[in-house]
Amino acid sequence: MTLPQLQALPAVPAERAAGPHWDEGHIAQCLAPGCYRLADGRLALQALSCLITPQAQDHVMVVHTGAGLYVTHVLGREGTHAQLCAPGVDLLSIAQPVVEVNATSRLALRSGGDLDLASADGSVSISARHFVASVTGTLVQNAQHLVTHAQHCVLQVAALLRMHGQQTLITAKEDMKLDAERISLG
Repeated sequence: MTLPQLQALPAVPAERAAGPHWDEGHIAQCLAPGCYRLADGRLALQALSCLITPQAQDHVMVVHTGAGLYVTHVLGREGTHAQLCAPGVDLLSIAQPVVEVNATSRLALRSGGDLDLASADGSVSISARHFVASVTGTLVQNAQHLVTHAQHCVLQVAALLRMHGQQTLITAKEDMKLDAERISLG
């Protein structure tokens, strides 16, 4: 529901209409993203500054303004989940010299489209007990230097494996085995 649609609904009683007036209430239901019915029947929009998305049963702070009724704060919630959202905004960014996101058990980054990780002048470090990368299309790696260290490395290619370089060196401390129907050297 948009602000003009909300304003077309029955007005706030006259005694509350003059100037900003703060009040508290409880969310009864979500009518549409950013639009809520309070337990006392009043309709309110989520204020842009209210970044926690209200849910049914939330204890909230509301403000009456000349433009309407807005949920400004979520004061309390029985549940343990919260969603950050800036209503009516397509891009939400955080601009700080240092930003940290810490999770004690799990962190998930998901995108229905593109996902970019970039470090213009620094480095990207990934440290994990297990690391799994799965690509259904194309994987491209470009580097000035590529260094890989592993206790065991298994490379399995279904069709063609090609290695090319100005100089290519393959060494083994003990054994080297080449096994094929045909081996061409030179």
